[in-house]
Amino acid sequence: MKLTECEKSFLNYYLNNHNARWMRVFDNKHPLFETRVDLYNIFQKRLKNQPIVGQRTYISMFKQLEEGKLYYIPHLLRDAKEEK
Repeated sequence: MKLTECEKSFLNYYLNNHNARWMRVFDNKHPLFETRVDLYNIFQKRLKNQPIVGQRTYISMFKQLEEGKLYYIPHLLRDAKEEK
């Protein structure tokens, strides 16, 4: 799975600073709406500090991911690192 540098830094920030381990994306393939990213901790409970739609996310962010599917953030970063 190919992630852009912006997406990698976004995931690293929430992984290191807010202890986010899981994520779900919505509206990631919509041509007008910004991507909504829901972050969860290791126990899959929703974090209080969610990214603000339109300020920290943009249109077509995480376009290669499936909408509504739960992803483990360290695996996404590891797979992106291996593809280089």
